[in-house]
Amino acid sequence: MLRHLVQALLAGWVLHSLWRVVAAPRHAVQVGTELGARCPAEAAFQVYMRVREFYLALSPAHLKYEMRGEHLGPDTVIDVWEQAGFQRVQHQYRVAALVPGRRMDLVSAQSQVRVLGLFRSTSRSEVSFRFDPDGPAACRLGLSICIVFPNAWRHLLARLFFTQAIWQRHAEQEMQALARVIQQRYRDQATAA
Repeated sequence: MLRHLVQALLAGWVLHSLWRVVAAPRHAVQVGTELGARCPAEAAFQVYMRVREFYLALSPAHLKYEMRGEHLGPDTVIDVWEQAGFQRVQHQYRVAALVPGRRMDLVSAQSQVRVLGLFRSTSRSEVSFRFDPDGPAACRLGLSICIVFPNAWRHLLARLFFTQAIWQRHAEQEMQALARVIQQRYRDQATAA
């Protein structure tokens, strides 16, 4: 009886994952989060422009952050290594779009992925950080991540092994930590002035 229940649940999960692969555009998994911060959007953006100073502290999953050049700007290249769940990913992001005070988009055309330390693959990673005004002294911080797999088979494996849930949780933790850093640095600047 229990064996049949487990088999039925497993078959249901495989069918659900298969349906998500068929229905998803571009063989992609998308995650995102948004939360409030107590500082103006422009101030939050300016703190984020110094992310190299605190990126590794945002999450124990962050292993490496190396930016080529002195400042974030269009076409800046950033090497980021991170680990979430049983996945370790090495990105080589390029700043694809930068809207001062509002948004920064990053693209890693060939992120190197290792699953369980054994299986290697590649994916395309598209990330967008948003800083939307929410009144004169507050803003909404947003993060969107789109992971694009090279084919349906890799996409199905990602769905079966909870890639969406793993990276959703990572995104939420990272943004909560980012909000704390932004608010603290904003308070520190206001106190110093």
